[in-house]
Amino acid sequence: MSKLKKISRIRILLLGVLVLAFLFRFYHLTDWFAFGMDQEYEAFLAKNIVEGAHFPLIGVNAADTGLYLGPLFIYFSALPYLLFGGNPAGFAIFASSLGVMTTLVVFLVAKKMVNRRAALLAAFFYAVSFLTSYYDRQYWNPMLMPLFSLLIGYFLYRSMTDNKKYLLAAAFFFGLGLHSHLSVWMLAPLILFLTVKYKRHFGRKIIIWAVAVFLLLQLPLLLFELRHDFPNLKAFFSLLSQIRGGGLFASFSDRIRLLFNTLGRFFWIPPRPDLFLENGQCRELTAFRKDAYPEIILLALAGIGLFIKVAFHKMKSFFSHKRLLPDNLGLGIIGSVLLLGLAAVIFYPGAFFEYYLLWLLPYLAIILGVAVESLWRNEDLVYLGATVCFMFLLGNVITLGTAFSSYSYTGKMAVLDYSQKAVEQEEYSLEALGECPRFGGWRYLYEHYVGKPVHSYMDSYYDWLYYDRKQGNPGKIVLLSMIDPRLPNELLVKWQESKLQFLTEFNILSDEIYENVHVFILSPKK
Repeated sequence: MSKLKKISRIRILLLGVLVLAFLFRFYHLTDWFAFGMDQEYEAFLAKNIVEGAHFPLIGVNAADTGLYLGPLFIYFSALPYLLFGGNPAGFAIFASSLGVMTTLVVFLVAKKMVNRRAALLAAFFYAVSFLTSYYDRQYWNPMLMPLFSLLIGYFLYRSMTDNKKYLLAAAFFFGLGLHSHLSVWMLAPLILFLTVKYKRHFGRKIIIWAVAVFLLLQLPLLLFELRHDFPNLKAFFSLLSQIRGGGLFASFSDRIRLLFNTLGRFFWIPPRPDLFLENGQCRELTAFRKDAYPEIILLALAGIGLFIKVAFHKMKSFFSHKRLLPDNLGLGIIGSVLLLGLAAVIFYPGAFFEYYLLWLLPYLAIILGVAVESLWRNEDLVYLGATVCFMFLLGNVITLGTAFSSYSYTGKMAVLDYSQKAVEQEEYSLEALGECPRFGGWRYLYEHYVGKPVHSYMDSYYDWLYYDRKQGNPGKIVLLSMIDPRLPNELLVKWQESKLQFLTEFNILSDEIYENVHVFILSPKK
């Protein structure tokens, strides 16, 4: 009876954690939805699939390296596009829902690999971390990495402890990962090590089938390579030469700083973060991004240190008896993923962004869950563990309540509504001024809500995606001025001069300011 009560209590607590995960990911859902150039690109690709204009064999370009991902994420994106009629809000709902589901998977994986209480704590930390909820809101190809990395680790574990056929599932999700983000390659050494180390356990047949599953998932990309004279292979060698020549170099100290900062930000992002800047892609404004306080980084490192202590204690039986027990293996896989994250930062010399480590975030939650659970097992430290959880929740709730976006989706909708009324179904062209904000998905948004422009400033990027181009002479020009005052002075001068040129060359029919977007409706001078 007491066991049933304990299970019921765990389920109630898990439900509470999932409610927190929902609140952190659906609070200000559309207002904070990041619809930028990546989302716009993927929306156009999904649109072409749904409308039957083009069915691609490749996915998106990986960080402008010339390397292309597999197309399965784009195929997947056609589903929310179809269900919501191309409305970007549908992508927001899908992304946040996936984040809640990933929270549940964190619990299920940690429950199997560690224990129930550590799993509940891990799910709590993943649900409440503002950093994880921030990235879980974004619909773009890397969004699947937390879920895929968890499932790869989980099925590797199950293949060793339950049924060796689970190696096929690990190969399946590893293959899918290459359709989401190249950072999944960081898990390859772990897969390779366990497969080679325990090849007798798996047997030749299972290993061959696992390789076949992986290769089958890469078939669209392989067909594209054969049809187009191996562009990915050429891009790979070009990337290597650029790295050797220092063209994509990021200093070791910068990469280590980013790793420590990510660890601290997982624990707590300081109040009033501007969500427009938090992924670090707007390099001109990175000084305004919220970095972790040194004390918080130390606290995160202390949690990792405590996990390492627990893991070494558990591994004593393995080193003493050479027996691979389930709890030994579970902690070993989790610790190995952490080491691979460190290796990625140390050995990859190219430009490094925080979202490259998305695959590591659920494991950080499990690591912190194991660490705090070890405190709760000690009667003298149980209150310390409870205090850590309370402060984690309080700090992240404060961040959630004070966060904002300087270029919110709600503000964009107001601009679109104004533009629709001002354009009045006439033919128009779309122009934009500013550094990062002009890559805010405007071309797709205007086509969806206002009507297809005859010309836009994004045509040089997307012209190859237009299968239904509009012809004509635009009678109006929609000019979006998004010149951020936080920019360096030389960039401010550059964009202000461009703005002045537009306003002197054309007639101003009307204008309005919505948040940080000044929209002008212009017409050619006669």
